[in-house]
Amino acid sequence: MAQVKPKSSKQGGKQVTAAKKTVQEKSSAQQKKNKQNSATQKKKCGCCKWTLGSIFIIALIAGALCYDTEVNGKGVFEKSATGKVLKNAGVLPHVQRAWYVTMGASARGYKWAEEHVPPYAEPAIKTSVDLWKLARNSAYNIIQSGKGYFNTKWPVLAKFIDQYVPNLSSKLEAFVSGACDLANNSYEKSAALIKEKILIGRFSPENINQALNQTRNVALEYYNQFHKKVDAYAKLK
Repeated sequence: MAQVKPKSSKQGGKQVTAAKKTVQEKSSAQQKKNKQNSATQKKKCGCCKWTLGSIFIIALIAGALCYDTEVNGKGVFEKSATGKVLKNAGVLPHVQRAWYVTMGASARGYKWAEEHVPPYAEPAIKTSVDLWKLARNSAYNIIQSGKGYFNTKWPVLAKFIDQYVPNLSSKLEAFVSGACDLANNSYEKSAALIKEKILIGRFSPENINQALNQTRNVALEYYNQFHKKVDAYAKLK
């Protein structure tokens, strides 16, 4: 009788080949997806870098223009080195108009923020202070609880340690006590040194208070001048 060759081996080979193709397609699709995700992340990072870089460059340009106006132009932009170059090029009126429009919008935004932001900022600051106090008190309570727990469990732990290393617990206690004494002595010596050597002459409390008062007066004067400029620019349209 003629023997019939089984077809199961061929069908199994086809199934294995199809499974391999499916796995390869899935892996290639996953690789493409990963590449797309990485490209998207790179684009986002690039946009962030470009934004931060643009802000930094604009701030540098604004600082350089302010310095040029105050030093070379004696407070008048047209007399500064940059103003002269723009005037010779014939674009100075357009630049000045754009500058006034920008400063006017910025001044009006600043006045709006100064009027509307504090009512929302004060509760946020109070909440932050309350959270800080709560965290500080919680940390203090945890430390005190840990100290109390350690003091109650230390005799048992000392006996367990002395079973393996005799007199080790007393040595540890002596070491901790010596470290505490050293810290206290260092603190007292540092306080005495600061009081006797540093807080005299130029660093005396009187001179420090005088310097703080002068700094506060200068800051107040600058703030008043800044407000005058903001009011003047806010009236521009």
